[in-house]
Amino acid sequence: MATIISNAALADFSGTFIERGYLVLDGGRIGAIGGGAPPDVPGAEVIDAEGKLVTPGLVNAHGHLYSSLARGIPLKKFSPQSFREILEQLWWLLDRSLTLDDVYISALVGGIWHLRRGVTSIFDHHASPAAIEGSLSAIKRAVADELGMRCDLCYEVTDRGGMEERDLGIAENVRFAKEDLVPELASAHMGLHASFTLSDESLEKAAAAAEPLGLPFHIHLAEGKEDPVDALQKYGMRTAERLDKFGILKEGTLLIHGIQLSGAELELLSQRPASIVHNPRSNMNNAVGAAQVVKMLSRGIKVGIGTDGFGADILGELLSARLLAHHATGDPTVLGDGELLAIIGHNYELAGKFFGLPFGKLAEGYAADVVIWDYRPPTPLNEGNLLSHLLFAGISEGLLPETVIVAGKVLLRGGALVDVDEDEAMAKAREAAEALWNRL
Repeated sequence: MATIISNAALADFSGTFIERGYLVLDGGRIGAIGGGAPPDVPGAEVIDAEGKLVTPGLVNAHGHLYSSLARGIPLKKFSPQSFREILEQLWWLLDRSLTLDDVYISALVGGIWHLRRGVTSIFDHHASPAAIEGSLSAIKRAVADELGMRCDLCYEVTDRGGMEERDLGIAENVRFAKEDLVPELASAHMGLHASFTLSDESLEKAAAAAEPLGLPFHIHLAEGKEDPVDALQKYGMRTAERLDKFGILKEGTLLIHGIQLSGAELELLSQRPASIVHNPRSNMNNAVGAAQVVKMLSRGIKVGIGTDGFGADILGELLSARLLAHHATGDPTVLGDGELLAIIGHNYELAGKFFGLPFGKLAEGYAADVVIWDYRPPTPLNEGNLLSHLLFAGISEGLLPETVIVAGKVLLRGGALVDVDEDEAMAKAREAAEALWNRL
């Protein structure tokens, strides 16, 4: 059934702006857009936006849904002095304690949080060493099947649990990629943790498994100093150079963070089609430094943005990226609107590549992933200032969606989930979290 959004302020990040108009959503795509009153479409549901702002849904290019049960976690020992110690004292304890049920409920509540921030697609990077087989299907069941969001999933292959776990991780990526997926709602990468927890043998084995399936990779790159130190000491090369040796810097590969990179590595990445995904708030929280985003963009490196499991607020992440760049460089003009729009645009390009249709514009033929924001602008909104409105409405007014639609289906209406009982999901999450914390 078609859906019509009427009486809306329509805007996207490409310059589309209609002060009062309509969208027709049909067959999972935008069928028509225009000013004034909508056309008559027999049988269509009509949603009156009441003059509120309508934009394309947002994309998170790197998340960790499994972190959803960590909020408020009590730790007997947590006094890290390095990035590796953060992993050892928190995340590597947490992920090893997850059950398949935990994986599912983590994904469900994490997906709910994303919808409540206007995010309609997520590229997730998963780890649950004690529950590897079937973990990606559990995430898909929660995010795609039940919530109706789009998700690209992978399992992070690593050596830190031994070769049997490594092989199970590779097998889970392969198994999920061969699953009967609905292409426009779910897709796959070959997940890798990070260079410093993977031997040459493991990288070669993962690359060999990915090649016949045409899978690109999703891997943390040079987040902390551990990556370059390990690569230089053990292999005599920098981290990106080591990954390139195994053909990992290919089209569609997501290289997460990219902080501890040399000038030579930036030059290498400018010659490869892989994408860097920036996660500024996680980077600040872990005290690992600031990625050289402005240099990357100036060299033609493709840059997207994610949350790294640090919440679900992509708009907040974009503003943080700008503020971090100002702070790191001492220049209050860097990472301006044009550069942030390029980053947003690349997230949409990634969604288009892996879900098989164009994203990010309010235009005929584009994905029917749209958000009606509970927002009435206090200053003029026009074709050139949508980004500013959204970024600053977020920090000043707690901007949230009223309605979220994915593939033409209403998932959030009037601020409430349509198909999932949110209270029940949160109650189950609290029970799972308590049991998880007791196991740690």
